[in-house]
Amino acid sequence: MITFLVTGEHAYTIGPLKKGYGVPVPEVASVSYAEITREATLRSGTYIFSDLERLSDAELLWASDLFRCISASPGSRALNDPARVRVRYGLLRALHAAGLNGFDAHRADGIPRPGRFPVFVRRQSDHDAALSDLLPDQEALDACLEALMAKGESLRGLVVIEFCAEPVRPGVFRRYGAFRVGDAVHLDHVVTQDSWNVKGGAAGLATEEMYRQDDADIRANRFADAMRRAFEVAGIDYGRADFGVVEGRPQVYEINTNPSMSLPPHHSSKMRSATLQFARERFAELLWRIDLPATGPRIALETPRLVGLRGSGGNGVEWIRELERERAALLASVARLEGRIEAMRESTSWRVTAPLRRMLEGWRRLRQPRG
Repeated sequence: MITFLVTGEHAYTIGPLKKGYGVPVPEVASVSYAEITREATLRSGTYIFSDLERLSDAELLWASDLFRCISASPGSRALNDPARVRVRYGLLRALHAAGLNGFDAHRADGIPRPGRFPVFVRRQSDHDAALSDLLPDQEALDACLEALMAKGESLRGLVVIEFCAEPVRPGVFRRYGAFRVGDAVHLDHVVTQDSWNVKGGAAGLATEEMYRQDDADIRANRFADAMRRAFEVAGIDYGRADFGVVEGRPQVYEINTNPSMSLPPHHSSKMRSATLQFARERFAELLWRIDLPATGPRIALETPRLVGLRGSGGNGVEWIRELERERAALLASVARLEGRIEAMRESTSWRVTAPLRRMLEGWRRLRQPRG
């Protein structure tokens, strides 16, 4: 039994594995993090932690507890440790530092000054298309960020990424997808599109010669060593790396821990259909390797954080998010109060503001950490 832990609105990704993948696969299920918070025990099996980039800091803490409970339970295994997995910004920085990627990334809210252009902007927590076109210089980047803020987009969750792609012919780009499933790495597919921002691909751009080369590459599991290093840097045991090839070197753009599965292929090219079927069979074989039966000892979820979540009643994830919203509102109120007190303290009327000065000094002493 393989269970995918997902955020509630992203359970659709493994639907094809449940409905019919074209080849036999282990029994799979998906469960949301919100549902898990209500459980005191879980059945045994393999658990894959996904959507980690969509969890808040507080949610990552109890997800890490959950990971450790599963890993310590006989007859069960957990993949993707929430405490170790790097998501987009941290991942791209680490890949660049390791010498695997030739491009770098910058936080949009950190006054980004990229060393190379063009760049583009995208969100940290999703896998949608970029929020900008290619931006040729610092002036264009600054204007783009200002425009995003004017539209209500917070820079806190945005990343500025240096462009690094190479067309296979003018205006045509290709993106590869490679999975890691446990200890194995598997080159799965190649997508061709008439845009540098490759997503689902466009029909009619790839040639039969490309299909023949793709078939040879996928069967030989080309790029497996480079992708294994990238997954190790990322701390990811299960996911799909999306990458391009620039001057003969793979350049990893992202690793998705909850990639969408596809239905059995129907392609006009016999060569392409055979390649897709081979990739599907190999991926299914890797799923069987990590599968564990649901008949082992039940997994106890007894850390203080997990027990506390159950005690919160109802949806533990929503409870955490409500606490985080209340904390943010409280901090904002404190900041406003301190601003008003400071303005009053700076008043030129010493006699009127003397009591306020004494109150402010007391307030500051209370806020200073003791030790």
